[in-house]
Amino acid sequence: MRPMLGISVDDGEVCAVLVDADVPSLGPFDSQRGFGTPGDTPAEAAAAAASTMAERAAAASLTLSAAAVVTGPENDDDAEPVTEAVRAVLGIDVDTVLLDEARLAFLAGAPELAELPILALHTRTYGVESASMVDVPSRTVLSTVSPDGDEFGPYTQSLPEAMDEAVARAGTSPDAVVFLDLRPGDARPARELATVLGVPFVTPHGVPWHRATGAALVASARRTPAVVAAPTNRRRGTVLLATLVALVALLGGGLAVAVSSGVQAERSAPGLQTAVAPPPSPVPSPDRTPVADPCSQARPASWPAHASDPVDPGPTPETPTEIPCGSEPPTAP
Repeated sequence: MRPMLGISVDDGEVCAVLVDADVPSLGPFDSQRGFGTPGDTPAEAAAAAASTMAERAAAASLTLSAAAVVTGPENDDDAEPVTEAVRAVLGIDVDTVLLDEARLAFLAGAPELAELPILALHTRTYGVESASMVDVPSRTVLSTVSPDGDEFGPYTQSLPEAMDEAVARAGTSPDAVVFLDLRPGDARPARELATVLGVPFVTPHGVPWHRATGAALVASARRTPAVVAAPTNRRRGTVLLATLVALVALLGGGLAVAVSSGVQAERSAPGLQTAVAPPPSPVPSPDRTPVADPCSQARPASWPAHASDPVDPGPTPETPTEIPCGSEPPTAP
């Protein structure tokens, strides 16, 4: 955590905030308003604010990294005395930040405006109103219109007319309407202006401390570590070659795994192979149907066979005709 102190002086009123430089988008984590005593100069009031905020940071076991002061517009006579008074109290680096720079830094850090780059901006500087068109990403004020007097009104120039003129000068249309120095009676004209321009009216969080917050954010940005230089061409080529080799190795390994997985899946998947049925075994069948022997004698199975039993004579080729069993062949007369 790197706490940054931001102090703003606006028409005698002093505001101070503490911002964490590591997470500036969160805005201030501590804020105070109204320092010094009646009759104090802006430098004396700013010194009182610095002393009070340093004590509050020390009570939270925090050490201020740096501080920034924003007063009024460019060439403000109070800017240098205020900066020196704060530096004498804190004994650390103290930056002087221009008012427009602080405002744009606050707008760039507001999460509500992250998707709204071009803004129709209403501000007050020492009580004088202004209608401006700003490009937040580039931190540029595109155009500004101020009334003849201190405020926009029916006797000078209305706010919608002034903003139309600012839009024409900028040559672009806004994405939203923002009132930074918002007062209790500004809600109605702000909504009317948003209706005329056809864009939403957005109030970022922390508007009452936007100047001091913006100053702290500028101080934080000025102390952001520089980006490491890009490697030389030779080193870049080596890194690219190593990356290419690693990529080829990964792709080759993945392809090998995919192929092996496919082969295993093909081998193990059921139904993918056609089983070859073995040829049916031949059933033994006789060449011819056995013919019963007409001369055989039927006997019970329990009868034993004896050697004296007559042997049935088999047919001989010389016998031309078959002799019936139990009969003698006829003799010639």
